[in-house]
Amino acid sequence: MDIKQILSQIRSLVSNAGGVEMSFGQPSKVNDLYVIPVAKVAFGFGGGGGSSAAKKKKNNEAPEPPVEDVQQESPETTCPEAAAEANVGGGGGGGMRTYPIGIYTIKGEAVKFHPVISIKEIIALITVISVLLMRMGKHRSKTKGKR
Repeated sequence: MDIKQILSQIRSLVSNAGGVEMSFGQPSKVNDLYVIPVAKVAFGFGGGGGSSAAKKKKNNEAPEPPVEDVQQESPETTCPEAAAEANVGGGGGGGMRTYPIGIYTIKGEAVKFHPVISIKEIIALITVISVLLMRMGKHRSKTKGKR
């Protein structure tokens, strides 16, 4: 499989999976209330490849392949001339992550958004409040000492 085929498969997967369906879940009905989950979706892909000329020994002997390469023989490594000319490698990968943002509730004609608060946001808020309280305490103690 060549790189063009791989890229076309990735492109078709992303285009089929993309859109509103990835961010908004299926509505659920609870009595007369509809609930729609909302998420932020992020994904990325990367890859690379390269080649380099094989290093030659001082006495013009062909370099010996590493032990790992000898165990796995492929059509490229069975030809000694091709192995002596260049070393070729490549790789790629990708990932996807979803972040819950909140839910929409629909009751009659009223639509409301209820955000999700994560534990990280709670810890950050507590930290900011505690730093502000400490600074206010220091400021008050300095102003009392000057009177």
